[in-house]
Amino acid sequence: MTTTFPPLRPVSRTYTPGEFPVKRFNAINGSSTSRLYGSKAFDAQMSLEFIVDDADLISLTTSWNDSNGGFDGLSLPVQVFSGMDSSVFPEQLTWRWAEVPSVSSVRGELSRVSVKLIATLEVT
Repeated sequence: MTTTFPPLRPVSRTYTPGEFPVKRFNAINGSSTSRLYGSKAFDAQMSLEFIVDDADLISLTTSWNDSNGGFDGLSLPVQVFSGMDSSVFPEQLTWRWAEVPSVSSVRGELSRVSVKLIATLEVT
């Protein structure tokens, strides 16, 4: 099941591409070899920061609750990726919440929300 992430444009975004499943083996004589166990990277990470009003804050926390934290996958709208070419983000990965969203009050009805997402490779 996937949960819709709110169509908000982040004020900042940090993206870390995923890792390939590689295992390196070192022998006692110093020689080594590497083994590749798959052809797709996984566990990409993205940190997003938003400045939102109370209504958008509710939509973010509702998305967290509706996805049961990091259990269900997220359907990310194009606004989340605005400013970056979509080909940077692998299509085969499923984005999910990596952590509970962090909320700081800025002033009045404005809040700064930090969101951390992880992209997992799902077995189909």
